[in-house]
Amino acid sequence: MGTAERNLYRVLSLAVAVALWYMVAADRNPQAERAVSVELSGRALPASLALVSAPPRVEVRVRGPRSAVAELNAEAVEAYVELGQVTEPGEYRLPVRVRLPQGLRLVGVRPEEVVVSVDAVARRQLPVEVVLQGTPAPGAVLGQPTVQPTRVAVQGPRSLVQQVQRAWVAVDVTGLRTSLTQSLRVRLEDQNGVELQGVTAQPQNVQVTLPVGEGQLTRTVPVVPTVAGRPRPGLSVALLEASPSVVTARGPQDAVLNLSVLLTEPVDVSTLEGEVRTTVRLRLPPRVRVDGGPTVSVRVVVLPTPVSRELEVRLSLRSEPGVDAAVEPATVRVAVVGPKEAVERLQADQVEAFVTVAPQPAGTVRVPVRVSVPHGLVVAWVDPPEVVARTSRR
Repeated sequence: MGTAERNLYRVLSLAVAVALWYMVAADRNPQAERAVSVELSGRALPASLALVSAPPRVEVRVRGPRSAVAELNAEAVEAYVELGQVTEPGEYRLPVRVRLPQGLRLVGVRPEEVVVSVDAVARRQLPVEVVLQGTPAPGAVLGQPTVQPTRVAVQGPRSLVQQVQRAWVAVDVTGLRTSLTQSLRVRLEDQNGVELQGVTAQPQNVQVTLPVGEGQLTRTVPVVPTVAGRPRPGLSVALLEASPSVVTARGPQDAVLNLSVLLTEPVDVSTLEGEVRTTVRLRLPPRVRVDGGPTVSVRVVVLPTPVSRELEVRLSLRSEPGVDAAVEPATVRVAVVGPKEAVERLQADQVEAFVTVAPQPAGTVRVPVRVSVPHGLVVAWVDPPEVVARTSRR
């Protein structure tokens, strides 16, 4: 065999080996097809123009080794329309182009052509509105929010920019107690309150500052004077009153809302006797103040301690001329209260219990018992308070 024949033999053997390898590889990893949904984009659009509308996605069918097709990520497939030749606003029908990862080939794309709308880029300034949402904590008072910058530039296709009626940010104040500063995204809405896509705000975020203070509540509450110590033996506090007896309290809502009374600092009664007037401070809760100042005048009267005594007293009858009457029972029990010495010296004949019977037809009638006691004493009760009188006419 000559040299030429040997070289030809080697070439043919190599070709057969390569073909056999491809056959074995194809048998182990056969071809497969798959359709994937791919986001459609635009390329090379001039800066003076903006893409207004286009189908958001297209379906791309690819073919290749089964393993590669199975592992294909849709994001690795690029579908686009070439916009470099577009020079003015309008609608254009353009072919969809596809770029695939190595090792795959394109079977088809659906749709093969798409209609895109292009408009001129527009820009306008809008003030930023701050909208408060939710309910702050009880007692919190929201101040006037400020925003920086106060205006944003709205940019995008002219037809969309013209639809923007409002630029605003939302501040959630639910449970808010203290001032806040936040960076918030600007929302762009049309006249129907629908947030527009395809337009942007520059800057996209603005800084909002919202001052928060404490709410003030006003409430009228009574003043209750207090004492310290005990009066000397035989004496007691007969009167304790404040002037003014009610005051107007002011302060944060959480401090004033449940305020029912205001107590005074105690007045020492351990050395007092008779009537005394003094000025004392009110016990004010934190953050609460009182109209007229934090002090009141307190009047204290310390007198001998009263005692009580019960006596049995015979009833006397007081009737007008011409009326005869008899009462049952003939005696009543009377309790008197007063200074100890006066009560102890009191005799039964110094207490007069009587009933008065007015002219009336003969019969039986119930009449109240009345009691007269010396000056300085008080009748606590009479038992019984009424008696039966039997009347007759002369």
